[in-house]
Amino acid sequence: MSSGGALGCHRDVLHHGEPWLRTTRFRVEGAAYNRRMYNAQTLQDIHRRAHESLRRLIAFCGVLSQEELLRPLAGFGFPTIMRQLEHTIGAEVYWQTVVTRGYTEEAKMPALPDLVAMEAFRQRTAAATRGYLAVASEAELNSSRPMISDPGETRLLRPADVIIRVVTHIFNHQGQVLAMCRTMGRPNEERDLDYPLN
Repeated sequence: MSSGGALGCHRDVLHHGEPWLRTTRFRVEGAAYNRRMYNAQTLQDIHRRAHESLRRLIAFCGVLSQEELLRPLAGFGFPTIMRQLEHTIGAEVYWQTVVTRGYTEEAKMPALPDLVAMEAFRQRTAAATRGYLAVASEAELNSSRPMISDPGETRLLRPADVIIRVVTHIFNHQGQVLAMCRTMGRPNEERDLDYPLN
């Protein structure tokens, strides 16, 4: 018989053989809810690999002319490749702000006239996330707490989930950039831009 009080809840911690991942299972009225627990080392590794892929994408975009980088294309939320890259990295700045101090005012993006500036922006942004992960405890990363996601708006979020969202967001927009390149007759035929395995 399970224990856990009036709600009939109990928690089982299941180890899957990986020192970096635990699954905490909560059962409430017969429903199972799985909560994965991450540590900073795992999130740093995932984040590093995602940024390596983004670095490769920016390098690939170096084959494009400035006109192609700034050419508006219909059917994409951000109509130019430069805007796509700016948004991809800028969204990470946004989420950094939400997690560390709350997003209480519009962020100011740096001037990004070319891919050199874009790559420097990527490096600074990645370093800031790594800096947060370097000092974040497991309890901090895996505990939901109220965060200001927009001026006057608060959401209950877990920092580990925010980091994973940043990573998946990178690959979402990488796909859009590559689709834009193909539309312009500049498909990626040589570079491996998937999630790096090493």
